[in-house]
Amino acid sequence: MSLSLPFTLYPKKTKMIWLLMLCSAFTAIGVWMVIDGQKMGWFCGGFFALGLPIFLIQMHPKASFLIVSEDGFEFSSLFKKTRYLWSDIAEFGTYTLRQNGLPVGTFVGFNFAHGYQSAPKMRAVSKAMAGFEGGLPDTYGMKADELALLLASYHAESLKTKEPNRS
Repeated sequence: MSLSLPFTLYPKKTKMIWLLMLCSAFTAIGVWMVIDGQKMGWFCGGFFALGLPIFLIQMHPKASFLIVSEDGFEFSSLFKKTRYLWSDIAEFGTYTLRQNGLPVGTFVGFNFAHGYQSAPKMRAVSKAMAGFEGGLPDTYGMKADELALLLASYHAESLKTKEPNRS
């Protein structure tokens, strides 16, 4: 798949709707528990009520996106934007996030180019945990391996155009 640059990808709205409904259901269960006299309901209802505004905010088109351009890529999560140039990146790949040994999601990761200096300690922690120094917070409606290949192809194309012509 090749898209003309620049282009923007957004997370699946259905995922946010499901998470919003899940938080709503558990918040309602917590309220029901409180009404029934169970003190644990305050924790359950309060915890899941915190997710309601988060998933509502994520539905806003400027809250979460991935923009791919000739220069690099920019992504946003909860309105916090992060931008990298293609020259900042060495490679793209995928990793599977696990909880108690069970896979909970596959995401796109990336390693930085040799000369990239920002946040070396955080990059080392990320590399130890996920196998990559950085990662995208979502797959933006695509499978992780497809998105990683797409980004890798634009990355490779960018590096080709920046190389001096040796004819």
